[in-house]
Amino acid sequence: MTTTLTATETFTRRFLVRVGAVGLLAWPVTHFAGFVTGPPGSDHAPAVFRTHATQVQVSGVLLHWNAIIIVPVMLALAYLLHDRMPRLAAIAGLLGALGAINGSGLLMADFYDLAVAQSLPDAQAAAITELAYGYSGVTFGFLLPAFLLHPALLALVIGLVKAGRARWWQPVLLVIGLALPFLTADRPMLVQASGALFIGAALYPLGLRMLRRTA
Repeated sequence: MTTTLTATETFTRRFLVRVGAVGLLAWPVTHFAGFVTGPPGSDHAPAVFRTHATQVQVSGVLLHWNAIIIVPVMLALAYLLHDRMPRLAAIAGLLGALGAINGSGLLMADFYDLAVAQSLPDAQAAAITELAYGYSGVTFGFLLPAFLLHPALLALVIGLVKAGRARWWQPVLLVIGLALPFLTADRPMLVQASGALFIGAALYPLGLRMLRRTA
């Protein structure tokens, strides 16, 4: 009985670690794909959404799954840190996972924005979108919790640096990768998507290390 339970626990642990490792490797890929397929521009202008309807849908789905993948990413980083900094690992891992889930929920707005852009005159569609984003429920229930993701993510990676399990340049690359889409919002989508390359360079060493441990 004990042997069977131990084998089951070992299999479960290896499986969950592998899921986290795959998340670390997959997140930059879906991040790049979600941005590079997005419509041009930095806002949800009805004319842009209507003209690029297919891109809006493809990008929305990809970024939704990108946010879902971040959940095991946060748990994987917390796992790597939990024995050295258990409180930081638990709090930052939980807040980051909640932030990613809230970010995923925001992606549904793209489909509603597309629907009103295709159904109403531009001025009316823009007014409805502005009204929706002005609700306090959106601000405090979705936007602010979603932005917990970035500080929580950086806290975990910086913690790994202090624990000797990551290099100093990894959080630096992560900051660049996370900031690029915001700093280049008016540039071509390929430029915005390039942030994923920095995120991948920061996280791939951690993901590959986790995979080797469960090989």
